[in-house]
Amino acid sequence: MALSLKQGKVFRNLYITSRWFSNKNEEKSVYQRDEEGPQERSIYGKPYPEWRKPWLQRKGEVLPKLSVFTEKNPSPDILNAMQNLPYMTMEKVKDWWAEMKDLQEVENQKYSSERNEILGSNLAAAHFFTFRGAGIRFKGQKAWLSGPEEEMKLPEKFKDGYFVEAIDCSQFIKSGIRYEGLANIADLSFLKWLSLKNNVYIDVWCLDRVAGLAKSLEFLDISGCRLCVGGVHALARMPELKMLVVTDPGENIAVQAALSILEQEKPDLVINAIEPEEFVAK
Repeated sequence: MALSLKQGKVFRNLYITSRWFSNKNEEKSVYQRDEEGPQERSIYGKPYPEWRKPWLQRKGEVLPKLSVFTEKNPSPDILNAMQNLPYMTMEKVKDWWAEMKDLQEVENQKYSSERNEILGSNLAAAHFFTFRGAGIRFKGQKAWLSGPEEEMKLPEKFKDGYFVEAIDCSQFIKSGIRYEGLANIADLSFLKWLSLKNNVYIDVWCLDRVAGLAKSLEFLDISGCRLCVGGVHALARMPELKMLVVTDPGENIAVQAALSILEQEKPDLVINAIEPEEFVAK
């Protein structure tokens, strides 16, 4: 009898090299890993030996107050705070807290792809703006929607037939919309009316983003916002714009000249320059 086992060996090698390994931790989100906390390390399915752990991670050891310096890369924020402890005042604490709140608001206004996947671009924009005190109006409707979410009863998942046609950000909370929040007007093909009145964060970069995202816009109110020559150049890129409301530039000859040139280049555009509110109140 002559039997050959070479074929079986080849098959076995192929089977071994075709094994697939998966890391369960990589499948979890950052938030899930943070909630679970640090996991016990193991080697070949057995607990990691206690004697091989760094002494700071062993059971029974207490972390000293200066343990932040034992890490390879201590946080520069912690180092900066400790260096400034002798000079810390209540005013500096208030400034730091205001800066943290400002950074948090920027994060909150960023475009959420998950929200758009669930609701669609129009309903996602409606939820984003109404939640922050702004008003919206859908195409084919005369009533404006604003206020508590329970009263508006917006759909919580995608539903066809909702197209945002107008957005009023004059009552936008926390001093107005940011550059990051303007990304939420993307893909609003029926958006024709937009008011950014008295939004303190609107500048030339924000106007450039509006000009790039809102191609169908016909009415824009930026009164009370900072306007410069670069902002006027950005507005010139809006092909459908027919009505522009700005604050009277006063003695700013450069902005006056830029607005005059914009009117000449766009004969169908009407520019309404209103007086600042403080002069109107008087």
